Amino acid sequence: MDIRPARSEPDVQARDEGWVRSDVARSFRLEHWEYDRERMDGFDYDIGSALIGSADAPDESELNTVLNAWGVRPDLFVYPWESDDPR
Repeated sequence: MDIRPARSEPDVQARDEGWVRSDVARSFRLEHWEYDRERMDGFDYDIGSALIGSADAPDESELNTVLNAWGVRPDLFVYPWESDDPR
């Protein structure tokens, strides 16, 4: 499961200036992928991967709504470097 914040032009400008812009109205893109376990540690981890579902959430409350609809508990998420997600 990947959850990425939507980026706007002000976000790009802030990134280029070396800071992160907060936005209480930020929207999110959710994607649920499944990968072939045999390829997870290699360069071609995405060969044979399947997009199980995707959704957009216009704000944090809708983000929780989508996660609940998919049966995913938000407290199970970890930082990307602590997960098995190869991306």
